[in-house]
Amino acid sequence: MRIRLLLTVTLATASTAGAQGALSTQGFGYPQGEFSTRALGTGGALAQFDPQSAVNPASIASAGDPLLFLQYEPEFRKVTSGSLSSSSTTARFPMMVASVPIGGQYTIGFSVSTFLDRSWSTSTSKIQDVAGTPANVTENVKSLGAVDDIRFIGGWVPANWIQLGVAAHVYTGQNRLFYQQTFPDSLHFVPVEQVSNLDFTGVAASGGVIIHPSNIFALALSGRKGGNFNTRTGDTIVSQAKIPDHYGAAISYAGLIGATISAQVGRDMWSALNGLGSTDARAVDAWDYGVGIEALGPRVLSQNVLLRLGGRSRTLPFVAAGSEVHELSFQGGFGAQFARNRAAFDVTFQRATRSTDASATVGGVHERAFTLSFGLRVRP
Repeated sequence: MRIRLLLTVTLATASTAGAQGALSTQGFGYPQGEFSTRALGTGGALAQFDPQSAVNPASIASAGDPLLFLQYEPEFRKVTSGSLSSSSTTARFPMMVASVPIGGQYTIGFSVSTFLDRSWSTSTSKIQDVAGTPANVTENVKSLGAVDDIRFIGGWVPANWIQLGVAAHVYTGQNRLFYQQTFPDSLHFVPVEQVSNLDFTGVAASGGVIIHPSNIFALALSGRKGGNFNTRTGDTIVSQAKIPDHYGAAISYAGLIGATISAQVGRDMWSALNGLGSTDARAVDAWDYGVGIEALGPRVLSQNVLLRLGGRSRTLPFVAAGSEVHELSFQGGFGAQFARNRAAFDVTFQRATRSTDASATVGGVHERAFTLSFGLRVRP
């Protein structure tokens, strides 16, 4: 019962943007999107076709050669509310993908990506009645952890115009919750501290298809069906929900000389998570839109450089003081191959703005974030 109470208090506290100091870390965590550096550079528009993104399992069939992909993403954010502001930095390693072709038609792969980033902290001060005596109390709640998506992928190319793929997902992670109450008057009041480890486990299955009706057009569809998602402490289930279902579609046009224009739309049923916590930590279903271009750039050191630009608009899967949080971001980047084309390095710069509706209780709270994404692909 004590652990259940702590989880409820923690998730409820996380829904107050003013206390937490960041709009991107409310509710059950921040969704990375599971995009590779390359796909992120196009606003996620290439994610359905990109074998290094954990979106469409059919994309792994186009990898061609054995490969290993690693990604690093530091984020620098600033939250402003009226005349007050605060800054923070978060370092993430959101993606790792490995794949191996089998014969001429099949590819198997394995990936680990960040599904929800659950690292945040809150601090609130108030006057509370303790045994009939009013006392100043400071409550500190901190969460360290994440939920990771582990995929086992299979891709198939039955014909030149179509790719198929399926994946089994295992969701796992740990969240360390720190709860502390401190009093300025330490002679009369004893500080209260509590630390709890919460483990997350869940399963899902996904499938996808990529169709090439011509040499210049490509269409992609993918979907994920979520299974049970449990929160445990030791061997005891604290709460239970479902992994959110996901549906996505994308189109790509390569009819321009040296350039590909793509667009994507996704729908995430985040409300399936609502069984995990209190009603104050309510998750909402969300749309995700992205459009971008990848074009051949100049030659540098005898290597062709690919340039990327994109934009993305989405609703984040949580509410802040009863209001939805919207994110608008713009991306740009580049990529190049080296080591006799056996390795490739991608860089993406992202600028994101996150805000609540003006009519919300915390209206006027804005978050601006600058993200650097670095991706390394190696082909043995």
